[in-house]
Amino acid sequence: GFTVLDCTNANVNRKRASFKESDVGKGHSCTEKTNFVFIKCMKCATETMGTIIRRFGLVRNLNFVVPVKNNIYLGWPFVIEETDYRPSKKPFNILMEHAVYNSTKMEKMMPNNAVYITIIREPWRRLTSSFWYFSLGYTVEPPVNFSEYIQNIQKYDEIYKEPEKKAFRFCFPNGFSVVKNLMAHCLGMPLGFPAGHKDISMNDTAIMQYIGELDAQFSLVMIADYFPESLVLLKRLMCWTFKDILYHSSNVRNHKIQEIIPTDEELKLYYDFSKIDFILYEHFNKSFWRKVQKQGPDFFDEVNHFKVVQLLMERFCFVENNANSKGQFLTIPKSKFNQEFNISSEYCSYMTRYLLEDIRKQYNRNELDGDASKYWYAKEPDKGEIPKRGCSFPLI
Repeated sequence: GFTVLDCTNANVNRKRASFKESDVGKGHSCTEKTNFVFIKCMKCATETMGTIIRRFGLVRNLNFVVPVKNNIYLGWPFVIEETDYRPSKKPFNILMEHAVYNSTKMEKMMPNNAVYITIIREPWRRLTSSFWYFSLGYTVEPPVNFSEYIQNIQKYDEIYKEPEKKAFRFCFPNGFSVVKNLMAHCLGMPLGFPAGHKDISMNDTAIMQYIGELDAQFSLVMIADYFPESLVLLKRLMCWTFKDILYHSSNVRNHKIQEIIPTDEELKLYYDFSKIDFILYEHFNKSFWRKVQKQGPDFFDEVNHFKVVQLLMERFCFVENNANSKGQFLTIPKSKFNQEFNISSEYCSYMTRYLLEDIRKQYNRNELDGDASKYWYAKEPDKGEIPKRGCSFPLI
């Protein structure tokens, strides 16, 4: 289901592998796709997606772009540099840890047939989730509640970005906002960060042109607000299976604040503050549903069937707690949308572990014959060494 046009003219942007909806999910046999870039953006179901993708690559021993040392980002929120990732003897299959999208750099790093995927979220929901997750109300003393924060978001965001708040921000550099047009930044739109860099934020034509380029370069922009539908689209696009897209929600907070329905005034305040993310979301929300419409009548049957399989897995793995046992398995029967397959207790544990640590071990095995001591990029950071970029976990 993919067309790759070979553009020999260096000035022509290579057309990405394109999504021929007519070929997908219609019983045509298709080939599983294993070369791809997944761009994550904070608080867009990205850790949940991250676990799906890490598991997919690990069980197939695929080659990941691995951050250096114990870093968890690939240079994010700066553009990726060669010093941000560990070199490899083999071509890369998967780039999925936090990185700012940059077509020039990523095309050089990745195979020609790499598929580009990302996930975004309705901006107001992203804001309320971020407010809690990053404790944004505690930027000031005494702390402020959400409604006070949104009334004066510009003021509190400026305080948050100040050098004095560095310890509070943990991994984010000075001058970087986690609530203003963050999705556009993650997708590489030049918005003036770091200071002095190109900034198109006041140029509506340039913004729409950039969004159009993203549309051509990304085969799928998933929507976190429609997660099961997004996963089934991903499965069809990539010729994956239900087993590949099962998940256990990561980093989910059950805060009542996430249910906050904004007043018209609050929504307008935030729209004016983070307008580009709203424009981006509106554009890709429409294109998402256009893709769904082209999927044919059985798409929602497949989504509903996937929800049932997901519930069966959750009961087996986490209600009956088989993730912590050995040797148990659950059989999912064959259907129109899947072959029969087993979920083992070991597979359950893949859904809850922080798999980047497994990926580092896989790298050390495959690339270093297990001896990380010889290479700075695979060594544990020195005690007290604070990564200037990349953010470290586990902390030493």
